Amino acid sequence: MRIVELTGAQFDDYASRSKLNNFYQTSKYAILMSNHGYNYDLIGFVDENDNNKICAATVVLNKTITGKVKYGYCPKGFLIDYYDTALVEQFLVAIKKYYKERGYIFVKFNPEIIIGKIEPTNKYQINYNGNVRIIDHLKSLGIKRRLEQQEFELMQPKYVGYINLKEFNFAKINRNYRKKIRRCINEGMSITLGTAKDIDIFYDFVKDKTNKDIVYFRDLYNVFSKDNSIDLLFVKVNYQKYLEYVRAEYDKEEVNNNRWTEIIAQNPKKTNIVSKMNSDNKLQGFKDKIVKATEGLKAHGEAIAAAALVVKHHGIITIVESGFGEEFKQLNPNHFLYYSIFERYKPYFNFCNIGGISSFEENSQFRGLNKYRLDWRPLLFEFIGEFDLVCSEYYFKKLINSSYIEKEFTNAPINKKEDK
Repeated sequence: MRIVELTGAQFDDYASRSKLNNFYQTSKYAILMSNHGYNYDLIGFVDENDNNKICAATVVLNKTITGKVKYGYCPKGFLIDYYDTALVEQFLVAIKKYYKERGYIFVKFNPEIIIGKIEPTNKYQINYNGNVRIIDHLKSLGIKRRLEQQEFELMQPKYVGYINLKEFNFAKINRNYRKKIRRCINEGMSITLGTAKDIDIFYDFVKDKTNKDIVYFRDLYNVFSKDNSIDLLFVKVNYQKYLEYVRAEYDKEEVNNNRWTEIIAQNPKKTNIVSKMNSDNKLQGFKDKIVKATEGLKAHGEAIAAAALVVKHHGIITIVESGFGEEFKQLNPNHFLYYSIFERYKPYFNFCNIGGISSFEENSQFRGLNKYRLDWRPLLFEFIGEFDLVCSEYYFKKLINSSYIEKEFTNAPINKKEDK
């Protein structure tokens, strides 16, 4: 058995047949990252006694930090049968030797392996499965598991939410979300596809919540659009429909408001006065919307209120990044965006990855983001985590004692809030 470098076609063919295949472990993702500070290897582990059959593979992104420290990172890799313990051990020995000879300090990997399902109805208790044994086996081989000291500290989220698209049903959505989505539909929102030339529009919605620049998203779209595995989606507001709807709602509330005025004249008790005040507030809200809709109609007829990039890969779609305009926040375009994504792709895909959950604690610094995602009632899973295959113990310890590790490998969102 030996390490070899694969062509893009060889790697993608093997990866497509792996149970652990994901869009990070593709030649496309490697090419993308080669434009953003990394070199890459497409590594295969072949059996020379079986016609060089590929038994394991991984994308290895590699980079130099501090001017001289080289490391490798296998995003959501390795692609290997982790239950074949002999194969895993041989592969780790071989890849450690391969990169140690090239002056690497360590190789980081974080396999896309679920070790537990989280039960929201039981105080988010985690029911672990047999995959936890893989952790023990890796540790027995001297592999170091990086523990999360702070929320979203790892390269990939520890907890992730998935919508089962085949079972997605509007009637089962959070009641508050259903109400917002119906209003969005009535107010003239629709979903539309963008193209490469629209990435700058998308970036305006996400630039305050990501540490990636616009060039990254341009490259992401260009690389993955070559085989139609990415979509750029926009939520549009039709101001004519919006104006018609809010005027009708204003008229209905005005009738209700006049009724409360008559009731108070006959019976000015506190509960009636409170109801009249609530109606006054609703009327004012509709007035504000009428003004906004009228101004929008005069200016351009329609506007983009939210956007998302969605990667499509082997039965799963992933919302890579999404955002909405603050000026449209009262219209809840993010709710309509996610709902539209689920409806759009459910005939063709099985699951939608809606992103990471930092924790299930009320005092989480990311509680707004967590709540928004949890209120979609997704399936929740814990992944196996992040590991370091150390090639040089001496230099790895020196690196751990410095601040470079934290700077290089913390991947937390910048914006901790989300549309509510």
